[in-house]
Amino acid sequence: MSCFVTVWALARQWLCGGCVLGLLLVAACQPAPPVPTAQAASPTPTPTDYLTPGFRPQQATFFALLRAGDSVYAQKSGYQSFAQALTYYDRAQALADQGRDSLLLAEAAFARGRFYDAWNKEPQKTIDYFQRAATLLARLPGQGSRALYARYLVAHAYEKVPDSLRAVQTLRQLRPALRTYPDSIRRRLLFVVEMALSSTGVQNYALADSLLREFAHRPSVVNDPGSYDFLTHYYLVQARLDVYYRRRLASPYLDSLDQAYRTSARRLDRLFLSQQLAGLYADARQYQAAYQYQGIAVRIGDSLVDGGNLDRLRRELVASGQREQAQAQDARTARARTTGGLSAALVIISLLSFYLARQGRRSRVQSQHLAVVNGELAGVNQEVAAVNRQLDDKVAQVELLNKEIQHRVKNNLHILYSLLRMQERRTTNAEVLAQLQAARLRVESIAALHNQLLRSSAGLNLGQHLRTLISAVAACLANDRQVVTHLQTDALQLPPDSYFPLALILNEWVTNSIKYADTDGQTLEIMVSVHRHAHGTCIEYADNGRSPLAAPFPHADPESGLGTQIITLLARQLGATLTTPPHQPYHYELCIPDGAPETAPSPPPHGA
Repeated sequence: MSCFVTVWALARQWLCGGCVLGLLLVAACQPAPPVPTAQAASPTPTPTDYLTPGFRPQQATFFALLRAGDSVYAQKSGYQSFAQALTYYDRAQALADQGRDSLLLAEAAFARGRFYDAWNKEPQKTIDYFQRAATLLARLPGQGSRALYARYLVAHAYEKVPDSLRAVQTLRQLRPALRTYPDSIRRRLLFVVEMALSSTGVQNYALADSLLREFAHRPSVVNDPGSYDFLTHYYLVQARLDVYYRRRLASPYLDSLDQAYRTSARRLDRLFLSQQLAGLYADARQYQAAYQYQGIAVRIGDSLVDGGNLDRLRRELVASGQREQAQAQDARTARARTTGGLSAALVIISLLSFYLARQGRRSRVQSQHLAVVNGELAGVNQEVAAVNRQLDDKVAQVELLNKEIQHRVKNNLHILYSLLRMQERRTTNAEVLAQLQAARLRVESIAALHNQLLRSSAGLNLGQHLRTLISAVAACLANDRQVVTHLQTDALQLPPDSYFPLALILNEWVTNSIKYADTDGQTLEIMVSVHRHAHGTCIEYADNGRSPLAAPFPHADPESGLGTQIITLLARQLGATLTTPPHQPYHYELCIPDGAPETAPSPPPHGA
């Protein structure tokens, strides 16, 4: 209200010709005109769709850095290539922040969005960067198709969250914009194939089918070594539609995908194609081919994580984020110093204008303001009601789908995980959020074990399973805290019924360590040792932290918390012996006797 009155008073003074300083302030605050370019962006937006002639030396250096990073990124030889590309993107980001050029800022945000999309660990950052790039590009002349491409990548990021509702809404919002282009240009907008691929990723096969029929021109679809294998993805979309949507199990596109896998030279592409072929062949009832490709995918995945490259990339990503924040802070400080004098003058003008603003116009301005606000609230209420109806429809569809596929354990676990994650985002209560997060981790532990049991025909690799489980919990809870795991396991096999209770117990231990272990700011180290003894298997767990002095140890009282009760109940179910050394929090030893899971579980403690 006061801001609106002040602006009105300033306008009144300027119209009267009495405030020259106000005119100077307005002229100084006008946005700079866009940087002229020699040519518009190509109608086929790709990650390397940069301007070439007609830009300043600083812009030339910026785009040279992006091209160098993209050339390393396109190799896709493993996490190390992403880390090398990140160094070029960091230098380009520094130049964009220094010049405050809208085009450079948009391209820098786009490059970082692609990096986080490949990193696939922080999907919210992927969404933020691509939304920022789409907003900036939409304001620039000649960048319309590239802005549409950035908006598609936002939908692709929602697909990975997974948030199928927002992914489908974003894809549908792009269709009217695509229809404005003539056919000659639409045939070169190859990211329509990627839109169809994302539609099948969220199981909206009807939308994918309509996108291909309306916008994709098959003779124009080719692979692009610098961005995406559009032709291969076209085969993948058609194969998914044949197998999952049209129920055409003998799809000819499966052979095309198989040929694409055999001719692919990059490990990450071979990993992706082998995973897709394994799932498609399984649903097409060609189980021998499905098992073959599943084994190939496991071997390629194991080769990509060897050598600690993933941990090094995570550390470099954290350092890159810190550098970006420091650069942004420097830019804000510089702008604050530059506008300090203008702000002081504006404060003086506001104080002088306050008396005039109170005269006569106050009641009418307030009435107009309230009328505008009421109109906006009415519009917002209508939008909320429409969104609620859409959400109700989506919930009804999901419930029907759940009844149809409830016999599939894997899908049920994933749906439960997604619902818990959705509830986390909706709640503002810290205690409820912690309980939802703990429940989601327990479900994720069971789902991860279930997936590993399905894909391993020679028996579960206990060490790999424990490492995957600890990494999943740490990725969810650690945030900025550094966590290092020391895992030692003997070459042994546990009874099949022991893995699920053991996974849940280890989940609770790691959660307690990350939440409560005090390491005086040092790296949290978790030590897990699994070895055989005379009558069974022992699991020793410890960390380098100490419990906060203001609260008792979480394990001091068997009834102190749900996590402790879960551990106690699961230990009884295993017929195992659980011991904790005195005065050593978060140190446990669980000994499982041979043949223990055949023992009937004891009744749970009161209140569990």
